[in-house]
Amino acid sequence: MLQLLEHFAKEKDLEVRPVVKISRAKNKKNIEAILPGKSAETFWPLQWAKNSLYHGPDFKLNLKGFLPRIVTIHDMIVFEEKYNRPEFFLKGIRDMTRVLNSSVDAVIVNSQFTKSQVLKHFPQLEDRLHLTYLGCNRSKMTGAGAPLGLPDKYILFLATLEKRKNVLGVVKAFEILKGQGFEEKLVLAGAWGFGCEEIQRAIASSPYKQDIIHLSYVPTHNLSELYQKARVFFFPSWYEGFGIPVLEAMALGTPVVTSSGGVLEEISADAASLVDPGSPQAMAAALVRVLTDQVYREALIEKGRRQAAKFTWEKCAQDTLEVYRKILGRS
Repeated sequence: MLQLLEHFAKEKDLEVRPVVKISRAKNKKNIEAILPGKSAETFWPLQWAKNSLYHGPDFKLNLKGFLPRIVTIHDMIVFEEKYNRPEFFLKGIRDMTRVLNSSVDAVIVNSQFTKSQVLKHFPQLEDRLHLTYLGCNRSKMTGAGAPLGLPDKYILFLATLEKRKNVLGVVKAFEILKGQGFEEKLVLAGAWGFGCEEIQRAIASSPYKQDIIHLSYVPTHNLSELYQKARVFFFPSWYEGFGIPVLEAMALGTPVVTSSGGVLEEISADAASLVDPGSPQAMAAALVRVLTDQVYREALIEKGRRQAAKFTWEKCAQDTLEVYRKILGRS
């Protein structure tokens, strides 16, 4: 949302104001309730109402009442039980259902894949769905930072280390690659997440565990170094709502191996090596080709740069503003 706000700030006819949840405010006793009987609800000055709307990012709709309401859905993973913690699964479905069954005026999604998933569960929303792709902000990844101490040759995986990211598949494919004599190491960059215990056991029992490096946190200004020094960015995730890391790697000139189907194929098009995330053998073969076929490798790098350039936050902001104008009845 921060990137959108930065671009919205350039619009002369647009003013963005945050919504304050009074029930969570530290000094709520000093806040005057302008909506009678709603002191624990959302504070929204009535004078803002003219030509105003409420946009709740990440399927949050706290505002009740009189303004047109827009909500953004980044993915529908709350409906995928195997990728959710048990204590969050049913609550996630309830929250999503409550929002999308409410009188929402527009729903913004970030991919055709997510749009199809929304329609699968909420077909009545078809005429209220709007597609706005997210952007790839290369500038945020530049800057000087302490060296990460990376190996000379490595394959990079960057994401939360959790079940839905297919980290087990990453490790298995890497083991096949190492069995063929490749010297590259595997860098897993990200915090441990849901289902990480099985991943940790797989790494600990791997015959190549000494070649698997875990970076729990990478500062933003070190991302450029992390991506650009990698021989391959390997991202065979099972489920994504968009997949910004794929575009970041492409923008920085790193060839990408990622999942076929779903949103990752949608945003990658022909600019990545697309593989079956359920086949370690196919993934290993794709890695081998990118590492050894220089012509193919250079083609992926060039296509990747062009593909990433299509996804900008400026375009995302303009597409979002078009949704605002449509809901407010302005051309």
